[in-house]
Amino acid sequence: MRNFVDRSDRFFDIYLKTSGFLLNWIALFMFCVMLGVNSYNIFIRSVFDRGTMWHHEISIMAAFWIYFAAYGLLSKEDGFIRVEFVVEQFPKRFQQWNPIMVRLVTITFHFSMLVLSISTYKMVSYFRTMYLEWPEYLMYIPLTVGAFDIVVTETIFLLRTLAYPDRPPVIAPPPPIAS
Repeated sequence: MRNFVDRSDRFFDIYLKTSGFLLNWIALFMFCVMLGVNSYNIFIRSVFDRGTMWHHEISIMAAFWIYFAAYGLLSKEDGFIRVEFVVEQFPKRFQQWNPIMVRLVTITFHFSMLVLSISTYKMVSYFRTMYLEWPEYLMYIPLTVGAFDIVVTETIFLLRTLAYPDRPPVIAPPPPIAS
C-alpha cells in the first residue's frame, strides 16, 4: 500500500490542486453570475418598474454550483464537521479505526449520490425550466461534479490514511483564490 501511495502521491497532489483551483474559480464565477442577474433584476424593477422571472432560474443553478463546489473544497481541506468529544469517549482501538470508517461512509454516500444523479438525467431530461426553457438536468450537473470530486478526494485521503496512519492526509491544500 505504501509503495502505491508513494508512487501516486505526485498525481494525487496534482488532482487535488487542480480540482481545488477549478472549484474555487467555478464558485467565484457562479457567485458573480448570481450577483449579476439579481442586480440586473433589481435595476430593471427599480428603474422601469418591471422585473424578470428568469433570474430565479439562473440564481438557483448558480447557487447549486456554489454549494457543491464549496462542499468539494471542504473535503479537500479535510474540513468536515466532526464531533471529537464523542469520539474521544470510545476505546482507543475504535478511535484508530474511526478516520477509516468515516472516509468509507463518506465515499459510499457520495458514490451513491453520484450514481443517483447520473441515473436521474434521463428522467429529468423530459422537463424544461419554466422561463428559460432550459433542460432540467442542468440542475444535476453540479451535484454530479461535486459528488465525483468528493469520491476521488476521499479515496485519495483514504489511501493516504491506510498507508500512513500517523500522517495527516492533506499534504497540499488548494491555493486560495485571493492571496
